[in-house]
Amino acid sequence: MIKIPRSTSRHGMAPVNNLTLLQHNSLGSWDVFLSLVSSLMDGPPVDIILLQDHPFSKGFLPGFSDLKSFAPTVGRPKVACYVSRKFLQCFTVLPILFPESDNSIALEVYTPHGGFGSTFCRFRIGNVYARPINHPSRSVSPETSFVNSGFPYLVAGDFHIHNPAVDPFSILPSSEELESAPYFNNATNCGFSLLNTPGIYTRFPFSTLHRPRAIDLAFANPPLFPAFRQWDATYHPSIGSDHVLNLISLQPPAPELPLPRPKWGDTDWPVLENTLEGWGVRPPPKDLLPNH
Repeated sequence: MIKIPRSTSRHGMAPVNNLTLLQHNSLGSWDVFLSLVSSLMDGPPVDIILLQDHPFSKGFLPGFSDLKSFAPTVGRPKVACYVSRKFLQCFTVLPILFPESDNSIALEVYTPHGGFGSTFCRFRIGNVYARPINHPSRSVSPETSFVNSGFPYLVAGDFHIHNPAVDPFSILPSSEELESAPYFNNATNCGFSLLNTPGIYTRFPFSTLHRPRAIDLAFANPPLFPAFRQWDATYHPSIGSDHVLNLISLQPPAPELPLPRPKWGDTDWPVLENTLEGWGVRPPPKDLLPNH
C-alpha cells in the first residue's frame, strides 16, 4: 500500500543517511487517517509518521501491514508514531515514554555506524501534542517538550501556540505571546532551532470566524540541525483535516567545496606577456578632463 522507502544493508550494518518524516493532526477522524495513508502512495517514501489526535477503536490503533505503531500505554493515547517496517529491518527503534505526560512520545533510533554524516550512534524523534487543558495549563510542558541532549534530537508536533517567530505577519495579542514564550524560550535554552518557514500556515480552520495559523512546529537541536534539508507544508493540498501535512527531510550535510582559485599553471604566459605589452588604457575624452 505504501511506497517502500530507500533500502539499506543488513540490520545495524549501515549508517542512516536519508530520513523522511511526516507530521499531522488527524482530528480523531478515520476518514482523515485513511486519506493520509492513501496520499502516501503518490508521494515520496516516508520512514516515520508523527500523528496527533489520531483515530482509536476498541483499545487499538489503526494497523497497516507496512507500518508498525508506537503510542503511550494509556486508554486512549493522543499521540502515535508509525514507522516503516522496511526501516525497522535496518535499524533498532525503541519508544521513549514520558511519565509526566501521555500526550508526548519519542522514538530512539540506534545507528551504531553513525547517521547523517556524523559518528553519533543514535538519534531521537519527539512527537508532541501540547493541547490546552484547564487553561492556562497544557497537556505537555515546555520542559518535557525540549531537553538538553548531546545526540541528535528532532521535536515535531501540534503545539497549538502562536508566536511571531512562526507568524511574523500577524499582530498577536500579548496573551498568546505569553503562552508561547515558555516553549520558545526553553527550546532556545536547549539549543533547538525552529525548522518551520516563517509565515507558512499549517492550520486552516473550517470556520471563517478564525484565521489560518502556524501551530504545527518542528525543531532540531545542534547535533541534528546540520542534517536538516527541508520543511514542507505543501506536500499534499488537503486530506480532510484543517491541518496540512508537514514533511521533514534529513540528509547528511553537503560537503564543503574549496574556494575557486586561478589555474596559474594552465596559463600560456608567453602569449599573455606579448598581448599585455601592446595593451594600454585609452585616455579619457578631452571634454571629461578636469579644468585647471
